[in-house]
Order: sequence, then C-alpha cells, then structure tokens
Amino acid sequence: MNKLKNGILSTILILVTVSACTNAPIEEENLLPVVGEDLRLLDNIEFDYEHAVFDDFSSGVDKTRWYIGNQAWGGNNGGVIPANVNYTDDGILVLTGNGKYYSDHDVRGVGDVKDGRYTGAALVSKFKVHTGRFEIKMKVLPRLGACTAFWTYANEATSGANHEIDIELPGGNIDRPISFENVLNTNYITERFKQSQDIKVSSLSSEENEVYLNDGEFHTFGFDWYTDPELIIYYVDGKISAISDVFIPNYECRLWFGCWFPVSSAFVGTANFEKDNMYVDYVKYLPFKNQPYETFEPPFSGYALDNEYPTTPIPVPTISKISNGTFENLTLQEISENTNEIELYGWNLTKKINEDQPLASVIDIVDNEGYDHSKALLLKDGGVAYQNIDSIYHNFQYDLSFYAKGKGRAIVSFYGKTNTEALFSKTININQDELTLFSEEFIAPEGSQSLEIDFDTSKENSLLIDNLSLIKK
Repeated sequence: MNKLKNGILSTILILVTVSACTNAPIEEENLLPVVGEDLRLLDNIEFDYEHAVFDDFSSGVDKTRWYIGNQAWGGNNGGVIPANVNYTDDGILVLTGNGKYYSDHDVRGVGDVKDGRYTGAALVSKFKVHTGRFEIKMKVLPRLGACTAFWTYANEATSGANHEIDIELPGGNIDRPISFENVLNTNYITERFKQSQDIKVSSLSSEENEVYLNDGEFHTFGFDWYTDPELIIYYVDGKISAISDVFIPNYECRLWFGCWFPVSSAFVGTANFEKDNMYVDYVKYLPFKNQPYETFEPPFSGYALDNEYPTTPIPVPTISKISNGTFENLTLQEISENTNEIELYGWNLTKKINEDQPLASVIDIVDNEGYDHSKALLLKDGGVAYQNIDSIYHNFQYDLSFYAKGKGRAIVSFYGKTNTEALFSKTININQDELTLFSEEFIAPEGSQSLEIDFDTSKENSLLIDNLSLIKK
C-alpha cells in the first residue's frame, strides 16, 4: 500500500504523541486523510459551485465545452482523432482505440502511423481549471497497449514548466506485471520533477478483494488538488488510492481525458488487439474556493473542426476480443511468402509437420466459402491457427462462437503469468459436413491473465473456420 510522505506522517505522529501525553481527545477533522480511507475534503475547504462543470454527454459532445483532439504526441502511433469519438442514445461517450491488428483502414492517423492503427481519442476542455475535485466515471479500454487517462495539463515550453496531474491505466509498470489490478497516479511540475505512485487497488481494502478495473463495470476515478496545503489526493470508487505532497502543480490547466497509444511497451504493454473502447458516463469538476494558483493560458492546437463532431448517436458497440475473426482483411500474399510461423492481423499461422513446404500448402484464405459467402480460414494437413487475448482475469465470463465445417478441433486455454502451462483447457471437437455454428461459455479460473484459442487439423483432413467471436458477458 502507498504511504504518506514523511513530512505528513511526522505531523500525524506528533499529534498522536501529544494526545497520548495529555489524554486530550483529537478532533477527527484535524487529521489528514490516509490511503484506504473514504474520500473527504480537508478542513475549511469549500466548493465553488458557481463555476462547477458537470457533463454526462446526454446530447453528445458540447462544442462550447470541449475540443476533440486531432493530434499526436510521441512517435510510432496514429495520435488521437475525431473519427474515434462517438456517443450512444443513453448519453455514454464512446472513445475508440485501434490497436496493432486494426485492418479496416476506414480511419486515418495523424501521427507517424497513417493506416488507422494505434489511433485513440481524447477530449480537451475549452474552459480552464485550477484547484478542485476532478472526477470521471468510466469503463477503461480493457486491453494492454492502450493508455486510458484522465489528466490536467499546462506546459510552458520556455521555462520547462510542465504542470500535470495524471490518472493512467493499466498500471503495474513500476513494479510489474502491467495489469488492470493497478492504477498509476503521477503529478509533475516539470518532466524531471514528478512523483509516480503505482497502486494495486485491492490493497485499499482490508479484505483485499480482487479488483480488476477492466471488468466491464463503470468505476469512478479522480483527485482533489490543493495548493494550501500542497497536496493531491487520488481516489478510486470513493477510496483514497494515493496522496502526494511533492511536485504539486499551481498553473491553470486544461482538463483532458481519453485513450492513446504510448511509444514504449514498458509503459502499458503491447496493443495486441484489433479494436476496443473506453466508455465515459460523466466528467465532473468542482473548483475549490480560496486556493491560490497562477493564472496561465495553456496553449492548445490540433483539434477537430466543428463538422467533425459526432452528430448522431450510435448503438452500444459489441466488441469481440478476437482480432479479425471474420478473416475479411487477410490475404494470401503474406502466407505464400513464408514457410514457417507468421503473425497476420492477430493470428499466428503455423503447421504441425516439420517439412519445408510453404505455409500456404496447409493454410489458405478462401473466398465465398464462409458464413454468407464471405472469406474464411482453411486449415489442412496439419495447419494450425491460434490467437492470444490478454487482460483476462479470475471470474471474467465469455461467450465464444464460431462457424466451422470439416474435421479438426478448437482448444480454449486459460493461462496465468506465463503461457507454459494452462490453468484450464477445453477441447471442442469438430466433424461437420456443413458449416455449423459452435458456441460455448467460459469462466476464467483463479490466476488467469490471458486466454488462447487454437484451431488445428490433422494429415489428410481440412477445417474451415469463420466468424469467430469472443464477447465478455
């Protein structure tokens, strides 16, 4: 569990010591908050309700309040783009992240990567913010490699000032492993002078119940930002997760939130997925009264035009955790040029037999033979196709479905921190003359970190597969 900084701890110890010596009671409000406690305001702090902001996106994205980001930072990504911003009929903001295996090419990146891969989405406040309570209720983008974030930011390049407060997921990048059991809280005054605290959320409860922040539920994340005293109190679902009393920003900032793709896999992992979403129920900002701050005009450029804002709500998306399960964007060219295992849009394609024949002799992408005369994957004579899905944890429930014909098998396996030994496996035997729908339900066993689905067939047999879907319940 994260601890308070030494100066704050010393203050608390002095108060406790004086109490013990004098037998005088200490008023509860004289004690500073502690990690693991319920969130509460410091003494004598009042909200400035007149200047508060609350947005539940019931009418989409308000152009008077929010910029939609259309820019990139860092390298080797496609930036944040307006095409990835949508909202639903019931007022849920949908921010899409397209990962490494994105293959539709219906959006274009604005960073180094132009083909739509590694593109996220972000909203940035047109209003300025300073000290106060900042809160977002959201479902995080539930895959490694994409950073779900909620942050304040003001940068003054000449002086090197970088006043920033961040909530970022997944966490675990300090102590490993990177996972959605953790959240990362960081505050800066320059890029060099900062404090990062990586918190395992289950440690905030004395019961240490399992907490996985990509469980498909809405969670609240936020922070209280004080400058007198200098203090930032971070929280998750109303519980204080971290406290910082060093490197406390004091510039006016803009408020940001969204999902994006960092350069380094050491930060949030590798984006081994096709597409997934971050969902936002509301964002709230309650300024504090009588807290000092430095007025500043945070520079901002790289935003959507008015005609790029979403104007029509969309149905709540259904996201399959399997990348390119329809095989529509796979081509034979990559297969025919290889004799050994290759990775193609999320699929690892290989063979059981150790001969030097081309991979295309045992694996094919065929037209007009899949569901509704679409493309399909054909395995024959020992061909193998498999895919691994990360960030799957204990008690997560999934519906798996696919169409298949021919003779072969599908094997679903859950793994822990390594893929050397399965925690649980189930084999689905396939022996069908016609394209047939297969469906199964699965619950991830204790210790799970990922799931793998394998398809294979044997010598002198073939197996046709199409429309794979793995939906979290």
